[in-house]
Formats: sequence, structure tokens, C-alpha cells
Amino acid sequence: MLSADELRSYARGIRDKTMVADDRLLTVIENDVAAYREYLREPRPQLPPPELAELLPLMGWLLLEASLAQLWLVEAGYESLDSRRRARSEAAAALIDRAADAARALPWPEFAPRALGAIRAQALAASKRDTESGYDDAWILHQEAAEKHASYLDSHGSDPSRERYVRDLGEILLQLALAETGTACRTAERVLSRWAEEKEAGTWGEQDSARWTQRMFRQLADGVETGMRALDVTAGIARRWGFTDRVTEERLALPTSHRLPAIMTARANLLMLSMCPEMEDLGRLPDGFDNWAEARRGLVARFEECYRHIERPVLRGDGQPWPLLPENQRSMVQLRLHLALAVPGHDFPAELVFDPCVGINPLTDEAVTAMSSWLAESDAEGNRRGDANVIGSATKPSFVRSVAALRRIHGGTGEGYVEWRRAWFVLDRHANEAGRRRRVEEALAEADVTG
Repeated sequence: MLSADELRSYARGIRDKTMVADDRLLTVIENDVAAYREYLREPRPQLPPPELAELLPLMGWLLLEASLAQLWLVEAGYESLDSRRRARSEAAAALIDRAADAARALPWPEFAPRALGAIRAQALAASKRDTESGYDDAWILHQEAAEKHASYLDSHGSDPSRERYVRDLGEILLQLALAETGTACRTAERVLSRWAEEKEAGTWGEQDSARWTQRMFRQLADGVETGMRALDVTAGIARRWGFTDRVTEERLALPTSHRLPAIMTARANLLMLSMCPEMEDLGRLPDGFDNWAEARRGLVARFEECYRHIERPVLRGDGQPWPLLPENQRSMVQLRLHLALAVPGHDFPAELVFDPCVGINPLTDEAVTAMSSWLAESDAEGNRRGDANVIGSATKPSFVRSVAALRRIHGGTGEGYVEWRRAWFVLDRHANEAGRRRRVEEALAEADVTG
């Protein structure tokens, strides 16, 4: 078996990119996990034997790093890529599957919390297939990880001697939440943005619309619930243990660990908000609210809470501010733009104004134009800052109608959304594809928001 020092060396080496997580390493891991299981006997001891107590958390870290390293090699939509790129992605996904199976086979897994990261990576790899079965597999895996996390946390209870594992489970929850909410958003964003292409190919039709809407809404709701809990856990980590500037065997959560879960959870809230009129038309009842008006207010409030988490100042260990990355700035503009289009005139002043476009309040047409212009501008390398995400790319007619209906509820016009789409077609994430403008125009015409 690998010693504690060897496990540390492998995990740190993979994170620092001085070592690779290849077939040979996975074989070593699988053999070690098999050796760990030799310590199981009946009745199963509550605690791992001393010789495994130090190794289990380190093996969990190694499984996290090994699976994450391979995840970066899995390309989105890889099943439709050329044979070379597909083979590369499938090979990486196969190694992730092996890491996840090793995590499942660990004895006393509650003492190796980071091993849940391997199941998380397996879910994300499945979602990257960008197929209906891939999304189904990803969701099942996210639920498995969530159930295991809850079970592990329950097994430690309030025993002070196990506080380290409670902290570790809190830290890994941030990654699980990011992945689950991210998958829900990824599924919805692809379905909504690619509806026109799939319809043209004969994959989806109007008969599939209601099924997809209800499925996406349910998954987004689950993701939001997990994401909101993760943000609460982040606050608890900050109070009890603080954060680390560098991932080590002891600590996983960086001071910025809350930003991406907050962004994804805010995005999921907006997607749900935009689907509310359609869900109401389908005769569905909102979970946790008496009516859809309350549900809409609740989703806006949760969005605002998530957005405030993104704005929260973050300091390094030396007291210096941790900068807001360009991709975080882009996400914040996308989020405010989506809200401005869905709830025109909403009063939501920014607390972090990194550009004048995010300082415009209320979220009027002036704010929409300023943020659209900011996204469309080129950076120093001549690349467009970003697209408008799903609000600027949706081609599912029922979603377009739902956004238009939401705007009317808040005093705007449905036509205003369609006019913005046409004026800012450049912000469609697929704008450069041949025939995309025609497909978008056909989707907007089919939506017919003039009623």
C-alpha cells in the first residue's frame, strides 16, 4: 500500500501538474482500496483501525485530484466530435469512472470525505455528453453524492473528536453544490439554446416541450436547494475555521469558494423565474409557495441573496483583496442583464460596481443597453467579452413566451424582449453558426409574443 507520504506526494503532484493521473495510478489506487477492504470484518468496527485512520483522508484527496485532472480532458458534447477527440474524452471519462468506483469501494468512506469528489467528477463527465441519457446519468450521480454526503455527516454526529471530518464534509459540499447546480443550468441552457437545431434535426418537437420544461424546472429547484445550503455552510466555515489560500491535505476551501456556487445558484434561480409563467400555464403548483406570485417573489429574493454573496469582499491571508476574475465579472453582468430583461425596472442597486454598466439602477432599458454593450465589447486580445447566456440564446418558443409573459407581469412588454433579441443577436452564444439567425427568427416568430 502507498504510505501516507506517498499519498500526499501523489495528490499534491497532480494538483501542481507535476504528476499525471493515468492508468497506472488508477491501478495502484484500486489495489490499495482492495487492500483497505481486507480490514473489514464482522461485526464491522465503528472506527477504522489505526493503520488506516491516517490513510483514508489522504486517499480521499488523491481520488479527488485524480478524477478532477481527468475531467478537464473531457470535452463538451464529445460523443459528436471526431474520432480522435471523442476517444480522448472517452478515455478520460473511463478513468474517472474507475476513480468513482474506487471511492464507492472504500471502507469507512465517511473518513475520506474528499472521495465524493470522484463521484462529482463522474456526474460532470456524464453531463458533458450533452445527450438526454447523459443528463439523466449525471442527475442520478449527483443524487448519489448528495445522499452519501448526508449519510457521512450523520455518522459523525456531534462528536468533538470528528470535527475535522465535519469541516471536510462542509468543504466538499461546496464542490458538490457547484456541480449539481451547474449540471442543472447546463442541461437547461443547452435545451433552451439548442431547441431550434434539435427541432430541425427531428430530435425534439412541440410534443416534447412540456416534458422538458417540467423536468428542467424540477432539476433546477433541486440544484437551488443544494446551492443555498452550500452558501449557508460557507458562512459556517468562515465563522468556525476560516479559509485557506492553498489547497492542502488539511484544507480545501479557498476564500473565493463561495463565488462560483453563488453564481450558479443565482443563474438557476433566474432560469426558474423565467419558466414560472409556463409552469403555471401547464397547471403545475409551486413547491413551497401558496401560489405562483409568491414563488416569483421568492425566486427574486433568493437571486438577490446569491448575488450579494458574489459581491462579498474577499481577502487573502495577508489581508490583500482577492481580485474578481474577468469571468466572474462577465457572469455578474449576465445575471443582472437577465434580471433586467425578465423583470424590467427592478430596483436592485449593485454593491460592487466594477464597471459603470452594473451601477445603473433601477434595471431599466438604459441598464439593458449598457450591459449589452459591455458584453459585446472586445477585450485587449480582440475577443468579445461574452454572450448573454441563455436569455440571449433561447430558441425554445415556450420559454420565449414565458419570458414575455413575465415581463408583462412586471409592467414591460413581451415585444420588448423579442426586439432586444434581434437588436443584440451578436450576444447569442451560437451567433457565428451558419443558419443560426434564420433559426432564431423562426423560433421568435413561432413564440408569437404579441398576444
